[in-house]
Amino acid sequence: MKTTDNDNDRALRRMMQQLPDAPASPWFTKKVLNRLPDKQKRIAARIELWSCAIAAAITLALGIKYTAGTMTQPVITIGDIAMYCVYLAIFGALTANMLIPVITNRARRNL
Repeated sequence: MKTTDNDNDRALRRMMQQLPDAPASPWFTKKVLNRLPDKQKRIAARIELWSCAIAAAITLALGIKYTAGTMTQPVITIGDIAMYCVYLAIFGALTANMLIPVITNRARRNL
């Protein structure tokens, strides 16, 4: 790195420190954020969304099949109840992973 680059950086830093602070405006941030264009969904977000949707559908189908199978037995064990809870937890996590970005995007638009 050249010493002139460092000198230019130092001079710029000194100039920036001498500038007065901008007046605080509570509306400035809201105005700027409202004028920004909406973020475009990236391809990775779409892949994640579809993967979660497919996994949630599979989990729901397997959970229903497991529940139907255990309902035909005369006794429901603690292990069966634990499996119900596992299926519900996995399905809930996948559903939340799909819905939270949608909810937060709508909330950001309403600022």
